[in-house]
Amino acid sequence: MNWNKLWPHLLSVGAFLIITLIYFGPTLSGKELLQSDVIQFKGAAHESELYSKNGEEILWTNSSFGGMPNFMSSEQNLFQKVHVGIKALFPDSALLVFLGFVGFYILLVSFGVNPWLSFAGAAAYAFSTFSLISLEAGHINKVYDMVYMAPVLAGVFMTYRGKYWSGAAMTAFFLGMQVYYGHIQINYYLLYMILGIGIVELVKAIRSKQWAAFIKPSVFLVVAAMLAIGSNVVRLWSTANLAPSTTRGTSELTAKQHEGGGLDKDYVFAWSNGVIEPITTLIPYFYGGSSHESLSKDSETYQTLIKNQVPRAQADQFVNALPMYWGDQPFTAGPVYFGAIVVFLFVLGLFTIKGSLKWWAVVLALLSIFLSMGKNFPLLSDFFFYVVPLYNKFRSVTMILSIAQLIFPFLGVLAIQRFLDGQISKTDFIKGLKNTTIVVGGLCLLAIVASAMMSFRGPKDGSMGLPAWLITAIQDDRASLLRGDAFRSLILILLTGAGLWALAVEKLSVKIVTGGLCVLMLFDLVGVGLRYLNADDFKDVKAYTRQLFAPTPIDQQINTDKDPDFRVFNLATNTFNDGVTSYHHKSIGGYSAIKLGRYQELIEGQIAKNNMGVLNMLNTKYFIVPDQKTKQPQVQVNPQACGHAWFVPTVKIVANADAEMKALDNINPKQEAIVDQRFADVVKTDYKFDPASSIKLTEYHPMHMTYESNSSSEALAVFSEMYYQPGWSATIDGQETPHFRANYVLRAMMIPAGKHTIKFAFNPPSYAIGEPIGLVCSILTVLLIGFACFKEFKQPEAVAEEEGVLK
Repeated sequence: MNWNKLWPHLLSVGAFLIITLIYFGPTLSGKELLQSDVIQFKGAAHESELYSKNGEEILWTNSSFGGMPNFMSSEQNLFQKVHVGIKALFPDSALLVFLGFVGFYILLVSFGVNPWLSFAGAAAYAFSTFSLISLEAGHINKVYDMVYMAPVLAGVFMTYRGKYWSGAAMTAFFLGMQVYYGHIQINYYLLYMILGIGIVELVKAIRSKQWAAFIKPSVFLVVAAMLAIGSNVVRLWSTANLAPSTTRGTSELTAKQHEGGGLDKDYVFAWSNGVIEPITTLIPYFYGGSSHESLSKDSETYQTLIKNQVPRAQADQFVNALPMYWGDQPFTAGPVYFGAIVVFLFVLGLFTIKGSLKWWAVVLALLSIFLSMGKNFPLLSDFFFYVVPLYNKFRSVTMILSIAQLIFPFLGVLAIQRFLDGQISKTDFIKGLKNTTIVVGGLCLLAIVASAMMSFRGPKDGSMGLPAWLITAIQDDRASLLRGDAFRSLILILLTGAGLWALAVEKLSVKIVTGGLCVLMLFDLVGVGLRYLNADDFKDVKAYTRQLFAPTPIDQQINTDKDPDFRVFNLATNTFNDGVTSYHHKSIGGYSAIKLGRYQELIEGQIAKNNMGVLNMLNTKYFIVPDQKTKQPQVQVNPQACGHAWFVPTVKIVANADAEMKALDNINPKQEAIVDQRFADVVKTDYKFDPASSIKLTEYHPMHMTYESNSSSEALAVFSEMYYQPGWSATIDGQETPHFRANYVLRAMMIPAGKHTIKFAFNPPSYAIGEPIGLVCSILTVLLIGFACFKEFKQPEAVAEEEGVLK
């Protein structure tokens, strides 16, 4: 091993680790980010965690939305083991920024970029505000998948450059990690980037008729992808089975159906950038920052408050969280800022780099920016929504800027390295610097000048209930913030341009310029990042969660009921975005992005209308309601709750989902069951009902339930549990028996006369069949990585000539 080549990389990574720990210093004293999504998820997952402590695979929970899959398993594969290992290093926030640096550093080094330029580019990528605001919000899996995009691309590029074994091994490992975290939307965007590389290589093979240069690396990459996907087949298969049943699937209700299927178009495009909003990648305050921005006491808003006799304490509080963002999105935690220097270098790359790599980068970056505009660029967005597979399954289209976030610093840093390597002439480089300074610096100057003509009026300004004089002051501060950041970006651009010019004319050395670039990159990105993620965001989360999840007197009162499976409707909170109630009870509401679509329709069509028949059939035994006098929550017992299961005298067969939902308007669940005609072949409607019949729950477990029945005649029993397939199976006295859906969301089955034991068990095929496949693919991945290391250190591969590969 050549330590002379290795130590600069170790130094770079070590230096960034120190910077990361300084930035996230509060984590060293036990503090953590107070991430609302993570905390709410903790409440929703509590039931599963109680059972999984014993090593059980808990794939279903009854604590949220009446019951739903959660696939919280003890899945064993290579990537799960790696995840556990890296999680032990330090908290997610610091870990993810560090991993973002390492992954991007690998990409740049794989292209021959020197360690200090690689440090600068990787640091800029790691501290991009898109990652930081996602961390602050608790979108952990999204960021995990984002930080693994760069090393996956490194593996793909290496494979097409002729390093077949090491490239395939790197692709298999990092793609496996990316798929493991399961943020399918980011996986989907990475696929765009990989397909782009494949298309470029295919076109080149067609032109040169050198098919082996395309087919051989492609085969290696297909095998690598199969190993990565195969290792995670349980998660992917489970997600594929679940997706059609969630809110991302196609509704059977006529009123809910729309052209193109998938999610509702307005929902998909709710978070869309304005047409000029991507300028925030260069000027962070171009659209005001966040929806809760802090201003100083020197701001126009603060001074205006004081002039209008507002008490200073009240003014201080008001300017700590102002709606400075004035764009089209409902709200935002901060701008997507790539860095003024990063944008400058990207444009420099466009002027100076030649070849297919530039065009791959340009097309994907522009596609990412234009698609982020969503409803504001319907010509392109509508095409993708209606035509491109899977695109309409994802919301928040601004997330696609994760592609441009990676490409901008990659191409920009590569431009400098190619100049240092002599691939870009001095003349072309200086000409590129001149043109880039004019374009990017001119854009900053234009923003300063144009600010005098912009209204800075936000779509929600009129609905904030603030006096006109205060709205005017806020708009003045928006203009001031834009001008200040435009000037800040201009200075950074001029400093960077001057430094690179001095490098080109040999006035400054490579070490000084690259060192200065590292400092400027960190100053730029860290400076803006601290606006949205800083020491004030770190709290004693453990103490907070203990207090948040501590049982209230109402919880304690309800929990004296030892019945294992009744439901609670908490009207004293935001019921359908509330994981706290799920921590203590089996909730009608909950917190999940993957709740079942039929249950969401039941919420909108019946529960929101307080349909007691529907709430009774859901076995809603307790209501937590706000008391208007005491302002404290009170508990009400519902004696009409139907219980865990019951026999019904009559069955009503209806034609479709519309009729099924309509029939629920006036349902008496104890007297009839509503069944879709698709289940008519397993339903009998002419049985003689025995009023003395009984059925009761005798054993409760999230994954399996046992009931005992007794009836003098065959009859239909309804179970107050969510119907979901594939996964749930039923047996009567050990014999598998079909069950079906009733009352739009519940399970039902025909029970023979006599005494019987009925068991439901959740055993989705994705786990029964998928886990052995995942284990085999994990072993093969380890073997591939081992063999690649052997080849790399003992038998170095011949790298393809630069001509003819993506460059």
